[in-house]
Amino acid sequence: MKKFTKKACALALAAVFALSSSVVPVLAADNALMKAPAKDAAFVAGLEGFKNVTGKNLLDQDVGMQEGLIIRQSRVENGKIIIPKSGLYYTTRTGTADMLTGHKVTILGKEYTIVDTATRLDVITNADVKKGGSVPLGDGSKHLELSSIGIDGNGFQAPEATFQILKPSGNYYGSAFEVSPNAKLRNIAEGVLNDGTGRKTGTYYPGKDGQNFHVEYYGSPVAISGQSYLVAGEVTAEVAHVKEFATGAIVYSLLSDKPAVEMKLGKGEKATLGDYTVTVTDITKDSVSVELTSKDGKVTQKTLGPLTEDTMKYLPADEVTRNSLVVRPENDTVQVQLDAFREPFKDGKVALVGYTDLVKFENPGTWASDPRFISRPDT
Repeated sequence: MKKFTKKACALALAAVFALSSSVVPVLAADNALMKAPAKDAAFVAGLEGFKNVTGKNLLDQDVGMQEGLIIRQSRVENGKIIIPKSGLYYTTRTGTADMLTGHKVTILGKEYTIVDTATRLDVITNADVKKGGSVPLGDGSKHLELSSIGIDGNGFQAPEATFQILKPSGNYYGSAFEVSPNAKLRNIAEGVLNDGTGRKTGTYYPGKDGQNFHVEYYGSPVAISGQSYLVAGEVTAEVAHVKEFATGAIVYSLLSDKPAVEMKLGKGEKATLGDYTVTVTDITKDSVSVELTSKDGKVTQKTLGPLTEDTMKYLPADEVTRNSLVVRPENDTVQVQLDAFREPFKDGKVALVGYTDLVKFENPGTWASDPRFISRPDT
């Protein structure tokens, strides 16, 4: 893999940074990770040199790309601007990055393709969280926070807890996790509403036909958002018990600033991909066998597929299936993937997409050319 220069990108910064000012900024000993800018912080809508543009992926779909610069938790002391670690960082937005589609991202004004990502599932079990408190997730750069506890006032106490994921940027994950595990509630998790109540279309009044809907309250100890979930235990006015919580995180991402190399090859045909030769050794109705040969003769072999209606069901999110459609050498410098979403098999040939000059962004990852800089996906 190639290395970025110091100017290429920094998603988070823990270093002295020169500012145009009458005072000199210095690095503080404290850390701004997971802390947001001040609510009254200045906002500059257009920063010279930064872009808000739209690119195209392989499927000719628009991909929005935005970048910006954040200063947070800074202060002035003794004529100096104090910026804590991670208090000054460059940020770039990727949107919903779909792998295998040539999804784009801008890094300091330059367009890159997000070639692939690896993910993990961070899990918490049996944790008691105080109101306003939190517990760390994974490497500790994200927290599950108990942001509020509400008490129902309709004649009985039925606490409802709201949890949020606090991200490295200091922002919250877009969805909150609201749970109401009180035994006095007719619980959704117990299936009370799975088949409906049996009521017919019409209007009902309390005290008639056995109706007393004022005592019907519905809540659940389970809250979900996408592939994240929270299962709560007892909730009091001050503490909520988390039986189990899980949410995904990125382990690393592979990016390239080079254009995709599109190939249509028959059995036995070859193509050049950077310093590698791509050879198709076999083609079936739903798979292809590929060899990647480096300049020094080292060969990486893999059968990509099968690509069927069943394996396509959860793509491109399904990382296990997605991994069966790509091949990379051990050094992760290039990648070849089956062109899964655009007629991969046609007229006895197979459509492949290749990328060169891959750069690996770990989570978190020390910047290759400057150890003061780190990259950190804010997901």
